[in-house]
Amino acid sequence: MLVKQIIYRVMPAIMALAFTSCIKDHLSVDPAQSNNVVEFANTGTIASAAGAIHPRFAIDLGNLGLNDSTTFNVNLNYAGADVAPQDITVSLAIDEDALAAFNADQDGHYTTPPASIFRLPATGVIKAGERRVQLKVTIIRTADFSFDVSYALPLKISAVSSGIVSGNFGIALYSFAARNIYDGVYEMTGSLVDNTTASIVFYPGEVDLITQSRNGVAMYDHNVASGYGHPIKSGASGSYYGTYSPLFVMDDNGTVTSVTNYFGQLAGSLKRSAELDPTGVNKVTFDQEGKVVSIEVSYTMTQNGVLRTTFKEKLTYKRPR
Repeated sequence: MLVKQIIYRVMPAIMALAFTSCIKDHLSVDPAQSNNVVEFANTGTIASAAGAIHPRFAIDLGNLGLNDSTTFNVNLNYAGADVAPQDITVSLAIDEDALAAFNADQDGHYTTPPASIFRLPATGVIKAGERRVQLKVTIIRTADFSFDVSYALPLKISAVSSGIVSGNFGIALYSFAARNIYDGVYEMTGSLVDNTTASIVFYPGEVDLITQSRNGVAMYDHNVASGYGHPIKSGASGSYYGTYSPLFVMDDNGTVTSVTNYFGQLAGSLKRSAELDPTGVNKVTFDQEGKVVSIEVSYTMTQNGVLRTTFKEKLTYKRPR
């Protein structure tokens, strides 16, 4: 009977320990500490995959000109059963190891931004009687900002004046990207000649141009392709060229210098490529403030090494994406 009594007394404790260890943010099983957790709270929807080693939040900085700046939020939370019983000072730090671990875990290619392009508050204070404080991280598009790099700011709660740091949400990554001056929604007009299918004609309408580099944008069609692609009209129906989306690159003087296929040259089973037609009009028109008014461009699509389609287009800026 004594053995049975011991088993009956031990099993509930083991089960309680198992359930406590499954609580998402409370890795400690000390009941005295279970209501004093400090953590990163959500900034929008978590962008990383379920089960990722750390949560990642994705920030769209919008259009940023050289030396322009903007901010995004970092939310810190007191996860107690009640409000914070006293002022809690939360210290933040950059954690390069956390970023390396995330990249390895998620096959990512994120890089910590250079110090010249961000300003990070060292601390935040969750006031007594409150649950949360919202900090602002400033991003500046200095000359060191690269559109060709995937930035992520790996932050950790390095210390708290009261309570404990969350085991699951004591580290968070904030990836961010800026849009170049050509990024936006455009009205596309013009003409095309398809040398293989006479029924294919131009399909005017709205398209997005989405940032790919400092001076590069690729065409995105919401209406038919619902992705990167060039819209066309085949007979009476809207359609698009598959595995083909023009990627335009401009120089700093507003001349279109290159057109390639977003999917890669010789993409897909039809080996489609895009090429600039240097004999046509290839220029950007700006207003007095340096904002894009329109892009005129002439280019072609080759298929299996043979010219299939010639495009002459005008893309008139309408609004930000």
